[in-house]
Amino acid sequence: MAIGDARAARRINTVGDARRLAQRRVPGPVWDYLDGGAAAEVTLRANVGAFEQVRFRPRSAASPPDPNPDLTTTVLDTTVSMPLLMSPVGFTRMMHSDGDLAAAAAAGAAGTIATLSSMSGHTIAEVAAAATGPLWFQLYFLGGRAGAEVLVAQAKAAGYRALLVTTDTEMPGNRERELRYGLSPPLQLDRRTIAKMAPLVLRRPRWLVAAAKDRFRVDLVNAASLEIDGKRLSSREALWLWLGSPARWDDFSWLRKHWDGPILAKGVLTGDDARRAVDAGADAVVVSNHGGRQLDPVAPSLEALVEVVAAVGDQVEVLVDGGIRRGADVVRAVALGARAAMIGRAWAYGLAAAGRPGVDRVLALLREDIDRTMRLVGAHRVADIDRSLVQIPRDWER
Repeated sequence: MAIGDARAARRINTVGDARRLAQRRVPGPVWDYLDGGAAAEVTLRANVGAFEQVRFRPRSAASPPDPNPDLTTTVLDTTVSMPLLMSPVGFTRMMHSDGDLAAAAAAGAAGTIATLSSMSGHTIAEVAAAATGPLWFQLYFLGGRAGAEVLVAQAKAAGYRALLVTTDTEMPGNRERELRYGLSPPLQLDRRTIAKMAPLVLRRPRWLVAAAKDRFRVDLVNAASLEIDGKRLSSREALWLWLGSPARWDDFSWLRKHWDGPILAKGVLTGDDARRAVDAGADAVVVSNHGGRQLDPVAPSLEALVEVVAAVGDQVEVLVDGGIRRGADVVRAVALGARAAMIGRAWAYGLAAAGRPGVDRVLALLREDIDRTMRLVGAHRVADIDRSLVQIPRDWER
């Protein structure tokens, strides 16, 4: 652990603090990848704003003799210490050299689940070795079905417990912030890239020193490790094959032949798609608009959660991500029917700001606020959090 990371983590008192510190530490292209969304970023802002539209209706004088609420719950039969999981985030190694190693270790220490992105800068096996708790693997069909089969086999061998299939990425969204640099992941450390990055990274010496110690390892190692028909693919080749054959609903039955554990469908925003996911064999659905990074505008995740729970909440577990910045947001999501909430940017801000200590700090702050909010609304257990505790806009009901 770097001394500077520990010092920076002590300055984080909210997710907003982590965001500000992250912006000061990383170069512009890295920041805009982490913080930006698609097109005009309407959905990006709406994800956060949706939580402000949901008000609490607390139960007064509801404290039990033992006022400490029980935050534990189960997600797909795995016990977690709170109804908060970690969503997959790509390219974390360019945010901090510890990347997904820090995320996996922090999740285990917090008693929750981390989800590794296919777009990680660390291998599936490396992250499993660093983990101290359960892991899920998020699957893109890198290298097409043949490549996906290899990734699934690696995740299975490494002991990952669930497979999360992202369904909303037919192609990358129009992320306009990134266009200004003429750079986009995966970065290749060639002369052109170095010439464009140099003026930007020199303004962030702390990031530059750490990246240099890590030998500027920014490639998609899981994509670059794939072999198809005896040929080793480059990251770009693997990405092109994925974009030519992204996940479809009929792929879920194919995945069942290769995966024994739960399979989740991530990227669901409507009741119709939620029913399609269930019909395809998904064990759970994650209501998500990819953090506002794909199609813009679409419904904020919290609003879409209401429709999805009404459609399939009695058949499968429903999770939600997008816009969560406080523990009170987690409680709102659970009140609207989510089994648990998931965070992506929130923990990535902590990582970019202060490495593993930053992720630890963000998770601790969110846990504290979940605890505080449950006490204030009068919920003694997670099971006590229900629709009676919140008031939602009328037009959210369909």
